[in-house]
Amino acid sequence: MAQILKRRRIKGYVYRATVKRIGFKEKSKTFDNKSDALKWARRLERQIDLGELHDYSEASKLTLGDIIKRYIAEGKHLDKKDHVMAVTRSNNLLSDTISDLNLLRLSTKHIAEYRDRCLRVWSPNTFNNHKSLLSVIIDTALTEWGVYMPINPCKSIKRVPIPKPRERILSMVEYDKLMTACEESKSTFLKPIVQFCIETACRQGEALNLDRQHVNWKKQTCTFFDTKNGDNRTIALSSLAFSILDNLPTSITGKLFPFKNRDELNWYWTKALKRAQINDFVYHDLRRTGCSWLFEYKNLSVPEVQLMSGHRDPRVLLNIYTKLDPQKLVGKLA
Repeated sequence: MAQILKRRRIKGYVYRATVKRIGFKEKSKTFDNKSDALKWARRLERQIDLGELHDYSEASKLTLGDIIKRYIAEGKHLDKKDHVMAVTRSNNLLSDTISDLNLLRLSTKHIAEYRDRCLRVWSPNTFNNHKSLLSVIIDTALTEWGVYMPINPCKSIKRVPIPKPRERILSMVEYDKLMTACEESKSTFLKPIVQFCIETACRQGEALNLDRQHVNWKKQTCTFFDTKNGDNRTIALSSLAFSILDNLPTSITGKLFPFKNRDELNWYWTKALKRAQINDFVYHDLRRTGCSWLFEYKNLSVPEVQLMSGHRDPRVLLNIYTKLDPQKLVGKLA
């Protein structure tokens, strides 16, 4: 029940209404007559009972950076498939001025300004991933930590449209140049992993996580665990792919391609591209090259290539990861 106190003033009496509820900051207001005080108190209590009133005092004490740090510290990201990238994206958010904003001041204007800053240096998809993580963090604060905010501003900002998918694949001339450049690399594992990624159309992360115990040396297959889409995937190894793995030196960790991380691999990769004088080509283009070559040179069917690449939707495989050369169809159509 609300408390109504009658107080004397110079010109008469006033009535001070006070509402106290566990979990809510105490609220008080003064009125000239008792009936108005009672009406205000009843309305406030009803809003609390219906869940229409939230206490924003906690949010007023926190910055966006505070809840980002708490999200990572409590391991909320660990149940996500890309939990490693969640840490990287969190650090990127913390390095931006948006993390200094008080939660109650955070608005769609600030998210839009953050988007514009990001798009100067990042691709649309990179910004979308950061915005999605930020939205999840704010929702976690709202639903699990009782840090009430008027709105989650991320939900009012649309995702940036993704540009037309890349179509870049290696030509055979470029492939020869790249292999020569990889042979000249200071890393003895660069050429094997590049060849393996093309031959199997696997992702960079899948190759880096591949362990000797993941290879069935008798059946000539290997299994990629904890893949991007959440499934484990067993693929057949061509004679070249099997030979690549079989000839790799054994590492202490058991990893077949024992790079410390993606950054180390990408450093050697960038150097090799420069030596080979290959422009407008990124590591992930090896996967598109691999998918295309499985169709062109291995003559595999769509289901067979889908099994190798791990694409759940064949439309993604055909529209984004397959770029066939029309000239090579001339002979088949003759």
